[in-house]
Parts: sequence; structure tokens; C-alpha cells
Amino acid sequence: MCRKKIAAVEDLTFPEFIKLHTKTEHADLEKKLAGIIKRIRNRQQYIHLLRMFHGYYHSLETEMEQYLKNERIPDIEQRRKANALLQDIRDLGGDSQWQPVQVKTPVIDSYARALGAAYVLEGSTLGGVITANMIRSQLPDLPAGKGFSFFNCYGEQALEMWKKFRTYLLALTRKEDQEATAETARQTFLKFKVWIDKYEPVF
Repeated sequence: MCRKKIAAVEDLTFPEFIKLHTKTEHADLEKKLAGIIKRIRNRQQYIHLLRMFHGYYHSLETEMEQYLKNERIPDIEQRRKANALLQDIRDLGGDSQWQPVQVKTPVIDSYARALGAAYVLEGSTLGGVITANMIRSQLPDLPAGKGFSFFNCYGEQALEMWKKFRTYLLALTRKEDQEATAETARQTFLKFKVWIDKYEPVF
């Protein structure tokens, strides 16, 4: 497994270790997404963005579900996001029969690796309200209360849900598991950007 040379796990808290290990890939993905979101000027472009997210999230959640069980993550059902994306697409008039394509995801063959992928999806919720407000300001004709169940998935509980997720990370104590989680998180950022580069519409 290819790993960047960074500080040892024992020199940092585990969440700090993952954040450092994924810093470059996270920043690159965030920059890419921000550029796309700022160019959205109509409802169809927003639906296209939601489908792009759904393609990746659905594929990841399908791979993760056999490892992320209630006994380890009691609120796992609340944390699933692909269905919220489909609901937003339908609410905005998108094709309800649309089916996602298969997307290349990181190797997820253990709880530790699934947790690494979940780290990326959960972290994205912290900026969801800001993203929703930005899109709403660009598309003032969207129906009130519709189209943002994904970006506002936790509402005012976003920070609390993130803190709870951190406890799942902190419960992972074996160094080899921590390294697998961190590397899978890095690969999740990388492969999401690859998917966007392949899928990104020309606005």
C-alpha cells in the first residue's frame, strides 16, 4: 500500500493524523467542487451536480454497508446520504428513473477501510449549509424547502454528528487499522476527484 511519509500515528490524535494524511487531496477536491458550484446558474445544472454526487456516494455506500453495522455505528442509518440525493433530484423535477453508473471506488474490504471512506462523507456535511446557501442564492427560483436534504442532511446537528463520528475514529486503536483508515480516506478524496473530472458538465 502506497503511503505518504508523514508523522507517526502515535505523535497525533487519530483524527489529526487522518486530517494531515489527507490534507493535499482534500484541498484539491474542495477547490474543484467549489469551482463547479460557483458556476451553477440553472436548475438542470444543479440536478446534474446532485447526480454526480449520487454516483459516487451510492457506489461508496454500497461497498461500505457490509462493514458499517449498527453494533459499531448505532446511527449508521441516519448517516446514509445517497437516498437524500435521489430525493432532491426528484423534488427538483429530475428523472426519477435515472440510475447511477458504477464508479471506481477505493478498496473497501474491512471495517477500518470503510471507516476511512465514511470519514470523507461525514466531513463533507460540515460545509453543507454554506454550500446550500450559495446554491440557493444562485437559484432563487427553486421551490421553497426543496432540493437541499443532502446538503442540509443533519441541519443544526451537523457539528454534533461530526463529534459523534470522531468517537468512532478514536475507538480504532490498532496502528495498522488506523493507517488503513487514513489511507482509504486519502484514496476516497482522490477517486472522487477522478470521478468529477470524468463526469463534470460543461456549464
